[in-house]
Amino acid sequence: MSCQLSFYKVLLSIVNTVLSLLGIGLIALSVYELNSSTPGTFEHVAVVVQIFIGSFIILTSFTGCIGTCRHSLSLVWSYVMCVGFLLAFQLYIIVAAHSTDYVLNARNDFNNLWSNYTLNEDRISSIETSNHCCGRNNSLDYEHIVGAIPKKCYLNQERTLENLFKDGCLEVLEENASKNSQIGLTVKWIIFFLELCALGLASLLGINLRNKRRRKQFEN
Repeated sequence: MSCQLSFYKVLLSIVNTVLSLLGIGLIALSVYELNSSTPGTFEHVAVVVQIFIGSFIILTSFTGCIGTCRHSLSLVWSYVMCVGFLLAFQLYIIVAAHSTDYVLNARNDFNNLWSNYTLNEDRISSIETSNHCCGRNNSLDYEHIVGAIPKKCYLNQERTLENLFKDGCLEVLEENASKNSQIGLTVKWIIFFLELCALGLASLLGINLRNKRRRKQFEN
């Protein structure tokens, strides 16, 4: 029994450590994406939800580590309930992610910005600078708006042909959305399976701790 408990403790500690690191990575990635997303858009809301999930994963893993080290039955079962909630929420997010067209959302968000260029000029400029792109489809779009290609469409704002951002922002944002959605889905599935492992190990640990306590009470 002692060897079995130690085995569950080691495995659960490893899973919790990996989950904590993934939670920290998820928060760091989300904060980075938050700075480049437009407030009020679908992407912005999704990033905020990711920050919440990352924080909850870290807190849950911390609870699991304390309960495992202290052989606290109440903490272990609290951890099991938290992981169960995380699993249900994570499954919902995975289903939602598979049914969401992130490329279409990115296209619609940018088209909405571009349709009112004067009002959203600062936001569009920020997108162009951070993504090294120019205009909606290419730099020629500006010839119809301001009559010339602005300096923001050049690297370091130096007007040379070599420094011109040749890609349109719509194409760049669509490519980024496609790539980020694939990475996001992979991370979500990894977290889901780790949480599933954590739930099983924590349940087995809780059952073994409960049986150990009952045996001690019976012996006394």
